[in-house]
Amino acid sequence: MENLKLCIEAAVAGGRAIENFRPRNLKKKKDPCVGSHAIATDADFLSQNAITKVLAEDKNSLFITEEHVKDEEIKKQILAPQDIEKMRKSGVYIIDELDGSSPFNCGHYEWSTSIGFVKNLVHECGAVFAPKLDMLFYGTRKKSFMKSSKEENRMRVAKNKLENSFILLGPDNMLTKYPVHNKLLAQLGDASRTINVVGSCALGLGMVAAGKADALIQPIQSPWDWAAGKVFMDAAGGTMIFYEMNAGKIVPIKKLEPKHYDPSKRMVGFVAANKTLAEQIMDMLMKA
Repeated sequence: MENLKLCIEAAVAGGRAIENFRPRNLKKKKDPCVGSHAIATDADFLSQNAITKVLAEDKNSLFITEEHVKDEEIKKQILAPQDIEKMRKSGVYIIDELDGSSPFNCGHYEWSTSIGFVKNLVHECGAVFAPKLDMLFYGTRKKSFMKSSKEENRMRVAKNKLENSFILLGPDNMLTKYPVHNKLLAQLGDASRTINVVGSCALGLGMVAAGKADALIQPIQSPWDWAAGKVFMDAAGGTMIFYEMNAGKIVPIKKLEPKHYDPSKRMVGFVAANKTLAEQIMDMLMKA
């Protein structure tokens, strides 16, 4: 599948471009949802340039990128927020050039590059590459794999119950602006085997899909955070329950729409796990 091949090549190209790069020129983004968590350095642009250079082979698809693009030819393929309805009848590569900028910036290993290909609002294929962990997650919505230098295995979600679960949490869960999630953390700390924080949403979804973690919980995120991971969860027999947040209230989403992919906004949160566990955690979140 040509789109999958490009996703893999682009994710690896972006990761290799920065795996030994020392970031400079750190800038805080104006992000009302996560405050100081949102940063960017020259590493973001170095990776994004490497990724878009590969994906530019596909002249028939559009791009959603996290950072602005300078290349005039690439700009022609960027899907602007006002044109987001084009997703209903287009193929779109949704790019996260550096998922886990804060870990990367301090020399931590927990970061990844991520590309998801969505066509007519269906998550068709994707790739997530974590160079420092020697992990490449890739595949289609029907069959996905986790590959390292030592092994390659088809991804399957774990079937553990809550009391035996290892649950991953995005760092945004700890923000005081998410009191519902704060309360959920305390409940899960008592009810599960253990909870832990993962600095890269795309990496966390890959770990859940591969059965190396049991669940991932995130408040509202941007589309590049989960576009590729949804492919893996679908292929691995998992469930992603999406929701919006309205004045702190959790509002479940029955079906993703183009507005949920708006690159100018954080629109959806989610719970990802096997079906039974995802529904149980979502029920706890709603009650909290």
